[in-house]
Amino acid sequence: MVNLVKNTAKHLQADLQWLAEVVRKRYEAHHTGRKLDVQKMHAPALGKEDSVYKRLITEFRFSNAERIVLLLSLVPHTVPYLLDDVMTGLQKTEGRDRLSFNRTGTVPTLDLVLFILAGDDLELRLHYQQLFDPENFLCRNNIITPDADAETVSVLQQPIRLSKEYLSLLLTGKPYHPDFSLNFPAKRITTQLSLDDLVLGKDTLDNVNEINAWVKYGATMLQEWDLARRLSPGLKVLFFGPPGTGKTTTASVIGKMAGLDVYRIDLSMVISKYVGETQKNLAKVFDAASHKNWILFFDEADALFAKRSDNQADQNVHYANQDVAYLLQKLEDHSGVVILSSNMRKNMDEAFTRRFHNIIFFPMPSAGERQKIWEIGFSKKTKLDKDVDLERLAENYIISGGAIMNVVRYSSLKAMERKKNIILLKDILSGVRREYFKEGRTI
Repeated sequence: MVNLVKNTAKHLQADLQWLAEVVRKRYEAHHTGRKLDVQKMHAPALGKEDSVYKRLITEFRFSNAERIVLLLSLVPHTVPYLLDDVMTGLQKTEGRDRLSFNRTGTVPTLDLVLFILAGDDLELRLHYQQLFDPENFLCRNNIITPDADAETVSVLQQPIRLSKEYLSLLLTGKPYHPDFSLNFPAKRITTQLSLDDLVLGKDTLDNVNEINAWVKYGATMLQEWDLARRLSPGLKVLFFGPPGTGKTTTASVIGKMAGLDVYRIDLSMVISKYVGETQKNLAKVFDAASHKNWILFFDEADALFAKRSDNQADQNVHYANQDVAYLLQKLEDHSGVVILSSNMRKNMDEAFTRRFHNIIFFPMPSAGERQKIWEIGFSKKTKLDKDVDLERLAENYIISGGAIMNVVRYSSLKAMERKKNIILLKDILSGVRREYFKEGRTI
């Protein structure tokens, strides 16, 4: 990783020097009336050394013009005075209105990029403007993004910005992880567990392995086997079952096994009583996840994906149904993995259940599964008191795996308070009683 970042700096330095020369030649050609073809000003060879920058250029086969666009978007983050310094070196005043010379660093605009690529040749400018078409790979792969305030300025004055994803990748060598915020109401979840740590029934485990297979082979199947025309993109799965049966943990483990980030959507920040706001919030999540290999996990999704009503006379119900229809379309179009979690399958709208590629039931663990959870739950540095019988505990108390781990936490803390490493039965039973109380039950 260190060498990748070091080599990226080396490659960027050479390319930014080349960019400065391209800009200088463009302004000289503009003032002298000469023709300049930037495609013939060949960029430096990247050599044999590997770097994040080289991988990006090679993967997408950047042309000279596309490379210039990428470098200009990097200027504010690497050498913010580069463009100003080129103009200062030229010691000319003509054309400076294309740049904001204030020694705080220039943010390149579309107008400036087109000028550097095409000068004042209108035909060429229109040709190069296609680089910023949504279908061009620069925008389609979220390398270059439109400015947030684009609507407040003319098209040509829109800044050319590198996406946060690629900015992080090029400057640090690490993937970008967005922060939880109003603009991105989702949080990355991780786990230290593996699939072997999950205590799941055979049917549930088989279905989970099907998701793992899709994550591993899905793209190949769609492209190389030419099934993309017949099958919908991505994978949509419903996890349902009582609380504490491992739905969230399983989603985290799937992501860990595949090396993918898992983002848990906070529905309290998505659902809004104001008309249209829920759709906007959903769009923020799906837009941020587009072109990224993330797993989206909608936990306790009943509130958002609940059954629609036929009572169209109720205006609130009407708008809620619109939100559901909007979400259905987003799910259809999304090319990644989306996992929805619900405590009750019957709460889900049938329009959703028809669109799931798989519906996986997470039942309450059997007595044997509960015993295994009890056995692996306690630390190996602790000892169970002689009257603790885990098999009997598993047989007598029907609680979820999550509840068992709450009891493990409680009884382990009690042992530490006594400054002992012995787990007592009375503490385990007190913990079980607390879990029963949560559910309105008694031992």
